[in-house]
Amino acid sequence: MKSGFVAILGQPNVGKSTFLNAILSKKVSIVSPKPQTTRDKILGILTEKDYQMVFIDTPGLFEGEEALDRFMNKEARRSLADADAVLYIIAADTRDLDADLKMIHSLNISCPLFLLVNKIDLVRAPQMEALLAKIKEAYPNIHLFEMSALTNFGLKDVKEAVAAVLPEGPQFYEKDALTDKGDAFTVKETIRAGLLHFLSDEVPHQSAVTIESMNGNGKEVYIEATVWVEKKSQIGIVVGQGGAMIKRISMTARRELERVWHKHVDLRIEVRNAPDWRNKADRLKAFGYTEEK
Repeated sequence: MKSGFVAILGQPNVGKSTFLNAILSKKVSIVSPKPQTTRDKILGILTEKDYQMVFIDTPGLFEGEEALDRFMNKEARRSLADADAVLYIIAADTRDLDADLKMIHSLNISCPLFLLVNKIDLVRAPQMEALLAKIKEAYPNIHLFEMSALTNFGLKDVKEAVAAVLPEGPQFYEKDALTDKGDAFTVKETIRAGLLHFLSDEVPHQSAVTIESMNGNGKEVYIEATVWVEKKSQIGIVVGQGGAMIKRISMTARRELERVWHKHVDLRIEVRNAPDWRNKADRLKAFGYTEEK
C-alpha cells in the first residue's frame, strides 16, 4: 500500500479548501469567496484500496503585517516539512502569475511538485493557453494539470498522478477517518463561516471564535461559544439590530451542524471585545493560533 502527506499550497482564494472538500467528497474545510478564509492547517484523509493520501490544507501564502498573518504564513510553509508531494494551486484567472512563480521558487520544494490550474471554467481558451505556455516556459518539467474543483473536472487525473509518486508504507489513519479535527473545531469553523457569509469589510477577518463548553448525548448537543472582535463598535455589527444578525449566524451554524451530526443542536453565541487580539501572543494562544499546537 502507498501512503503519504500531500501539502496544498497557493495564494489566498485560489480554491484550496474547495479542492480538498471536492477530492474527499466531504466538507472538512470552510469555503468563502473572501481571502484568508482558512487559518489553521487542516488534514483531510482520503483512503482508497491501494493508497492513503493525507492532504494538508493550509492558509494562503501571503505576507501580512499582523502577528496572525505571520502565524498563518508559517503554518503554510511548515506543512512542507512532512510532505511527500506538494500541490500548488493557481487560479486560471490570475492577473499576477509572476507572483506565483516567484512563490514556488522561494519554497525550495524537494519532493514531487504538482501545479494545478484551478477555475478553468472562468476563462476562455486563448487566455488559458497563454497562461499554460508561460508556466511551461518557467517550469518545463513540472507536473501540470488543469481542473475545476467546483465542478470536479480533472480531479481524477490529479489523484492518480499523486498516488503514483507516494512511497510504499502503512496507512497513518483508520480507513474511515476523514480529518484530524474534532467536533469543537467543526463548531468554531462553522460559526466563522457564518461570519464570513453575513458580514462584510474587515469584521470577519478581525473576529475569532472560541468554544466555551460543549456537551450532550446521542440526540442533542449543547454548545456555548464566543465571537471575539477587535473593536467595541464591531460588537453591535455582529449582534445586529435587536440581535437579528447574531441570531441569523447562530441559526445558520446550528442548521449546518445538525445536517452533519444528525442530531439537535442548541447553540448559544456571545459577542465580546478583545482589542488588537491579532497582535497579542496571549490572545493568539488562547484562540488556538500558536505554533505549539
